[in-house]
Amino acid sequence: MLAELFFHPQLQAVWLLLVVVMVEKLWRWPAKYHPLSFFRLLASRMAAKVNPKGHSIGQQRLSGSLGPIVVLAPILVCIGLFIYLAEFPAFFDAFLLFMALTYQPVLDALGKIQRALDAGKKSLARNLAQPLLLRDTEQLTSMGLSKAVIESGLLRFYHQYAAALFWYMLLGGLGALTYRLLYEFSQVWNVRQAEYRYFGAPLAWACRWLQFFPSRLSMLLLLLVHAPQKGSKAGIQQGAQRTPRVTLLAYSGAALGIQLGGPAFYNGNKVRLPKCGGERQAEPADIQTAKMAIVKTQWLVISLSLLLSTLPLFIKGI
Repeated sequence: MLAELFFHPQLQAVWLLLVVVMVEKLWRWPAKYHPLSFFRLLASRMAAKVNPKGHSIGQQRLSGSLGPIVVLAPILVCIGLFIYLAEFPAFFDAFLLFMALTYQPVLDALGKIQRALDAGKKSLARNLAQPLLLRDTEQLTSMGLSKAVIESGLLRFYHQYAAALFWYMLLGGLGALTYRLLYEFSQVWNVRQAEYRYFGAPLAWACRWLQFFPSRLSMLLLLLVHAPQKGSKAGIQQGAQRTPRVTLLAYSGAALGIQLGGPAFYNGNKVRLPKCGGERQAEPADIQTAKMAIVKTQWLVISLSLLLSTLPLFIKGI
């Protein structure tokens, strides 16, 4: 009976999902050898070719819309055909999920940044935070740096981890990888950078829709495991536009009891972002609190995914 359960096609996917989750948490794939690093470099080089200065807004948006399709579609089609013809497609499906689910280095970085701030090494903390942040870090205070990395850790969890797992549950490993590649392209072509304001807008719009449900579901799970009563008292600066980013940070910040958002510098340009969340200013100790809340939510998301994977089998009586 146990052997039958183990080798059941749908339960194989469950075991593989659990293995992938554990390997992702325990083993570090060096960033310079990770396939996502190659695609980030590809996105940067591609933008330099197809988004030169002087193009009209319409041309930039058209290039930004067609670029990911032209570059990624052939690669993803080849991967899909390979999996379709493979003798053990579930294994390759799990490998694609492993590529798409990379998040543990972010948690590791949060811990290192907090230790550096606790030791009074602000320059080291800024250097460690730079890969996580798009904004300028040179003038960030201890409070500002704590707030910035907490925001990054939360948003990356919602968008990198929970959303990738959601699309894996719906469309398998290829769906998760497709989403993650689109997300990585949108990060490279971030609309907060002046040169990508219009070029990156179509992809940013697409990613917002792909992230809409999984990010909000994972945010509600974070409130559930951490502080639902505090989260319900989320505050948003009066007159602020309630974008998806602001909504996620408002409720997450309220649950953690700290204020998030506020003005930030990108390439020397000041961007006024709304203040939201709680009332207290962030401190280095709050990084650990946020990290633990993310880890708890992470396990709840994984448990929910495993439950949803096995539920149809038990309904059918296996």
